[in-house]
Amino acid sequence: MSIDSPDYQVLDDLALILTAEKSLTDLDSLIAATSNYKLSLEKEILSDLESPAETKDLGDNAPDLSFFTDACDSIGKTGKLAENTQNAISALIKDISYLDVAKRNLTQTMSLFENLKMLADSYFECEGCLRNQDFKQMCSPYEVMSGLARSFGACKSEDNIGRLLASIARLQNDTYTEIKKRFKNLLDAKGISVAASDETVYRDGICRILDSSETQKREIIDICVSKLLQDIGEIFQIDDEAGSLENVERRYVYFKKVASNFTNHYAKFFPASWDISMKLTARFYAMTRSDLSQLLNREVRESPSLDVFMSALQATVEFEKYVDVKFANRLHSETDIEKISACFEPHLTLWISHQNGLLNNKMMQYMRDDKLPPSMDSLIIPSSADLFRTYRGLLGQVLELIESESARNKILSELAQFFAKWVSMYVTKILRPLILPPGAKIQDKQEAIIYTDLVINTADYCSTTIDQLIEKLHEYFTQPFDAETVFDAPKSALGNVISSELAFLLNSIVEPDLKFIWREFTNTNWEKITVEDYSRYMVTLKTVLVEDSSPIRKIDSHFNRDVYNWVFLDKVINLVIDEYLRQVIDLLRPSKPFGVLTKERSLQPIQVINASEQLLLDLKLLEQSFYNLIDQVSTRINAQGASYKRVRRHIDDRLKSFTSFLKILVIPTDLPATYNENYMALTNNNNSIVAWCFMLALKGTPWDLALWKTLFRSFKESVQEDSDQGLGILANYDSAINEFVDGLRTIQTPVWRRFVEEDLSLKPAPSSPPLTSPTSPTQRHNLINNNFKQLMSNKGFFNRRS
Repeated sequence: MSIDSPDYQVLDDLALILTAEKSLTDLDSLIAATSNYKLSLEKEILSDLESPAETKDLGDNAPDLSFFTDACDSIGKTGKLAENTQNAISALIKDISYLDVAKRNLTQTMSLFENLKMLADSYFECEGCLRNQDFKQMCSPYEVMSGLARSFGACKSEDNIGRLLASIARLQNDTYTEIKKRFKNLLDAKGISVAASDETVYRDGICRILDSSETQKREIIDICVSKLLQDIGEIFQIDDEAGSLENVERRYVYFKKVASNFTNHYAKFFPASWDISMKLTARFYAMTRSDLSQLLNREVRESPSLDVFMSALQATVEFEKYVDVKFANRLHSETDIEKISACFEPHLTLWISHQNGLLNNKMMQYMRDDKLPPSMDSLIIPSSADLFRTYRGLLGQVLELIESESARNKILSELAQFFAKWVSMYVTKILRPLILPPGAKIQDKQEAIIYTDLVINTADYCSTTIDQLIEKLHEYFTQPFDAETVFDAPKSALGNVISSELAFLLNSIVEPDLKFIWREFTNTNWEKITVEDYSRYMVTLKTVLVEDSSPIRKIDSHFNRDVYNWVFLDKVINLVIDEYLRQVIDLLRPSKPFGVLTKERSLQPIQVINASEQLLLDLKLLEQSFYNLIDQVSTRINAQGASYKRVRRHIDDRLKSFTSFLKILVIPTDLPATYNENYMALTNNNNSIVAWCFMLALKGTPWDLALWKTLFRSFKESVQEDSDQGLGILANYDSAINEFVDGLRTIQTPVWRRFVEEDLSLKPAPSSPPLTSPTSPTQRHNLINNNFKQLMSNKGFFNRRS
């Protein structure tokens, strides 16, 4: 490929040059030659760039450029022709533009003279009508004259037009003066004189004339309204007795008479669009509000009278309702007039004080009323609903009375505190007297159940309604308000009522029926027990739990909210299982003195195993009874949701712990390693020495020190580092545990004492803390309303679940 080619590839020539081995020895000379040639080319290029351009003869290959020359000449000629054409057109239309301007000026001049003629004609016509007092005929030309006079205001510097406008202004003033005179005469006229007047002259003539001037129209309306209210202003002066706060109702009655008189005799003289009646009422509102503000500031400060204040407020509210009905609420929606009752806002604390008397009377009535509702479908004291209806009524009145945000926030805060006080009073005077004290002798169990459920339902209704009320108050307040704190006291009281009544149902209604069952359990001959499907006492327990006639079924049938059904069942389940386990512990625990090998146990190990096997079978029947109980409740309330599943899971957890406890009693101790391995498996690796020793004692293990040491060595080998050290299911029986530990520590045999103190290192078990409860009654009640999730213990055996 030639070196002059644009596609020249240097690598091809380099490969050819460097093919021979000896070419490497000539590499330096090749580089030098290449470098010299490069410099030569650069000099040649620079020389060509610096030399002047020379015209080279291209011969036959030279391009023909004449086309471009002709095109440029043609474009130049066309541009010059366009410029000449534009100048010619401008010269032609110059005169036409002048004619257009002249035509427009002539048209405007003709319109001006036509309007001027109309202005003069309407002036002379209005002048004649005024002279003849013909206002109906005058209204049309007067409208034309007034409109044209305003348009000629810019031309008043011209003498003739200025004189005409001055004459028109005088005519307008004379007309307005005559109109004022006529309206004053009309409003001063009585009876026949008013009836004899032609209302069309005023309505269709004079008022149409006034529509031409908004200022004069407002002045006439103001004159009429002031004239109509003149008597009220003179009669009800705030320094006279008639104008006192006691006579506010008379003021409203008098105004109604004035308004009625206007409607009957004068309204027909005004067009409906003027709405004189509403303007009359608005003026009365402003006048009365001003007077009452002064009266309230003076009388409430000097000698506050609650009766007078409430009478005036009630009369004012009733009058405002009358006005709202009359004008279909247009008075406030179409005007910026404030209500008369707004002047009472700074003094509404007196109004709240008055409501104390109202609520006190209601409370006395509530105490006399029957507490049971007419129908048992909703077991709530009727007066509780009336209490909240009363408050909603008061709240509605406050919202109607108060318009300013600051005053509303203040009075709503005081009203919330007022109602919180009366809800607490309701709890004290209505609910608490219905609560039977613990241990009270119950003559009629059915009646006790109904009234206890009645109190629970009513307290829950009050608490729930308070929550709804708090939400509403947050909507009405325009600034942050801690309504929850205000209602904390009554909600705490209601929570206490619910808690105490649930405890009463368990301790005074359900538990006495269970005592007979535990007596049956104690009287069973466990020494000679024959393992059967279930024991007799368990049949009785099943009857108490699931029979329709049982107190449990009667109790849960009256709850208004499902949550109380499930909470109550949770508590019944805990009550039965806790007492059942206590009976088993009392049956099996050893008696003092401990550590005496020759002392006979109440039950021998084999008898404990037989009894435990029977108890395991009995536990199956108890599980079935619990399931039947919650299924019956679920069917009755038609609900198998989260609460049902939670209670069923609670049953499973409690019975699983109980079952593990009984299985430990069944396991023999012949093989220490096997026993401790099973013990750890059933207790989830619990390493509490106290619990381990107590379970050995319950099993009837003889006081053979060698056996105990062997078992203990195996136990220590089975203990894991992260295992639980709590008492687990035995934690609720700390008295039995402490008594057992004290018995071990008081063993007289030296070797046993050494084993207890050095190997077992047993100390008296600390009393288990009380069940965690909220720090305040309100928090307790909040937990009750949140499905009582924290009011029950769902513990696994030894505080763990398997």
